[in-house]
Amino acid sequence: METAISTVSTAFAETQRTIPTTFAETQRAIPTNTPLPLPTFTPTPTPSSVPALRPSSTPLVFTDPSVPLSERIVYYRGVTPRDNPIPEGTVLAVHLFAPTYSDETYTSDTAADLRTALEAVLRGWISTLEIVDVTFRNVHADMVLQGEYHVAGDAQLVAASWQILLTVFANPSVQTATVTLNGGTIWNWGVARAEEAKPDDYVYTRVEIETYMKEHAYVSP
Repeated sequence: METAISTVSTAFAETQRTIPTTFAETQRAIPTNTPLPLPTFTPTPTPSSVPALRPSSTPLVFTDPSVPLSERIVYYRGVTPRDNPIPEGTVLAVHLFAPTYSDETYTSDTAADLRTALEAVLRGWISTLEIVDVTFRNVHADMVLQGEYHVAGDAQLVAASWQILLTVFANPSVQTATVTLNGGTIWNWGVARAEEAKPDDYVYTRVEIETYMKEHAYVSP
């Protein structure tokens, strides 16, 4: 977390160096009768709980840019061809998923924050999925989903399940979690072979998810 925050601070400092450092320097660059333009910049979202993102070709624009990035809820979105270069922190989970800031801030209600993050994911899907219940107690999250997600094949379902799991554990308060869909663990959503299936009440751990993220981290060619 400290490394990511440091990365953001460095990027911000580099951006600031491109802005005139003194009023006098700015005045020499423009006619004296021209109003002095205020320097502006668009912050690139970089979650503090995951590796930092490089500036994207389509950065998010927040309605209230004064809110610190460290306070914003993080979710994982699918990487698109417009992302050039591919954001750091991207995970290859069948498809590429990048950690992204939402426009919502963390609250004292972790269950509500998890619901907000998952809703951000579902808004990008064409499905009938709905969040039935979200609870959080003693660092454990329990998420219950129901509905259908219609895609071309099982690979898409596996990718979708990982997008949800990555989003759940993007919340630093979560250490373990159960995520069920229509009564079964979300892991089994796209599993074709019975020997690869997990119990319906399977409990995911942060170590398990973070190990997967390290092993499947996207590396620029």
